[in-house]
Amino acid sequence: MRLTIRKTLAFLLAACVAAVCVPISASAADAPMKLMVAADTHFQCAADLGEPNDLYTEYMLEPETFAYASTQGQMNYESEAILAEMLDQFASSDAEYLLIAGDLTCGKRASHLAFAEYLRRAEEKSGKQIFVIVGNHDCAAESTDDRISMEEFREIYAQFGYDEALARHGDSASYAVDLDENYRLLAVDSCIYGEDDGKIGTSVFRWIREQTDRAKQDGKTPLVMMHHSILPHYELQPMIDNWRFFAGWFADHGIRTVLTGHIHANDISSAVSDCGNTLYDIQTGALISSPNTYRILTMEQDAVAVESRYITKIDTSLLPAYLTDAQKAKLAEDFPCYAKEYYVEGVCKWLNRNVGSANRLVRWFKLKEGTKAYEAAEHLTARLGAAVGQNIYGTDGASIEAALAPYGIEVPRSEYTKPYEVAAKLMYGFFRGDEDAEGNEADTQLLLTCLEGAVLTAIQSGTDESSLRALARAMEIKTDVAGAVSATKPAVWMRQLAEKIAQALIETLAGGFIDDYSAPEDLNVTLTYDEARADGAPLHLIEQLLRLFIELWTRVFRVLSAAR
Repeated sequence: MRLTIRKTLAFLLAACVAAVCVPISASAADAPMKLMVAADTHFQCAADLGEPNDLYTEYMLEPETFAYASTQGQMNYESEAILAEMLDQFASSDAEYLLIAGDLTCGKRASHLAFAEYLRRAEEKSGKQIFVIVGNHDCAAESTDDRISMEEFREIYAQFGYDEALARHGDSASYAVDLDENYRLLAVDSCIYGEDDGKIGTSVFRWIREQTDRAKQDGKTPLVMMHHSILPHYELQPMIDNWRFFAGWFADHGIRTVLTGHIHANDISSAVSDCGNTLYDIQTGALISSPNTYRILTMEQDAVAVESRYITKIDTSLLPAYLTDAQKAKLAEDFPCYAKEYYVEGVCKWLNRNVGSANRLVRWFKLKEGTKAYEAAEHLTARLGAAVGQNIYGTDGASIEAALAPYGIEVPRSEYTKPYEVAAKLMYGFFRGDEDAEGNEADTQLLLTCLEGAVLTAIQSGTDESSLRALARAMEIKTDVAGAVSATKPAVWMRQLAEKIAQALIETLAGGFIDDYSAPEDLNVTLTYDEARADGAPLHLIEQLLRLFIELWTRVFRVLSAAR
């Protein structure tokens, strides 16, 4: 009797496993399908551009040219010209469809209407179809005078997925449409309207399950496009809730590829489910940020070939009147070079705005407002912007090298002149894709050294000593009164204080961007479904925590050791 029960339970268990681990069946036809994929176009029509933000321009190398640069590197004033060039390249390419994975515009009504008109003309010119999905910037929670709702998004973009849809989810912007005889696109709305974060809610997931079953019945391979990531692309990335469950479910129910955006990076992550099925998250960077990338995907039954292409020229007649003749001439002469310089100068503005704020230190060390430690943090960070704007090298006058000389700390030699150039190099490497963690190690060490020197400069700029000691105690640094600040021999605890603050800042500026999952191939690679790439995203929480702990302490140990 017991043997019979055991056999019955074993049979039921095997049946459950078989039901979950759905094999991926081949479609009737084997002809590959070619797609063009773009994301985060962030289009702004002339009426929505307004006056540029020329704040935080201190210490820029070329403020006369790039004072209008966005702190996020988005070429807002060039967005129309960039979009037009991308659509022209789509028309002349051999891609059968164009998919745009969210954040189509700045979210304003006029820009959405103008963007939809651009897409309409592109379809008419090319004779090919374009499909879109909503991003977190596209819709407001409710319709306003200048912002659209999700319902209005579906109306404005009816021609680009919703009219052709085999199925639409009633409470979101999700829809399903056939691409060819082999593939069915599930355009999934992963947005929380009015917020940057994303999710796959219960109702949307129920709809995905229904559409996946229907695709299987119809002999179609499901392909998902959504704005937010289904897999993490770097250690500190915010993720949708329950991403491990959804990723595992996707992989085990025939969804092998998810096309995403949102992070503005060209990156590819993979994961393998408990049943041995591989899932790829192919993320495409922001079209309006250098290097202005879109993808060409060649979809086959056992693999997907990824090719990254770039906007290398634009029609300057489409640029707004705000830009000067000199700027337009530079854009026409060498667009990729201009776009990259724009990005680097934008990082300088980003540092001026963010490093000079106490927010990071307050959160990192849980400082309470109104305390001496909090006041010291505000005082220090208010001076950090200026300190980071210093030259790296030079023994006379203000420089990082001069600030660190009394401590016997040598600054590694390089071709950089300003700390923000180092930060820009590290950040740009991640957003470009194919970054090299080991190759970036020297730059990471240099950036940490620069931040430490900047902090020490700020500390010595008139901060009250008792407030500094309160901040040091809040960071659990022992402050021996006998080791007080001296003009000839700086205190050891001040060095420790600078190291801790620099460590907090390096996590903000570079931590998590230096090493990514499934590195290093992100740009031009053929991905096979029968084997996962090395260092794939962990689908189990304990595995991820262990990996994060090892990576964090390995990185910090290497950087701090080299800085000394």
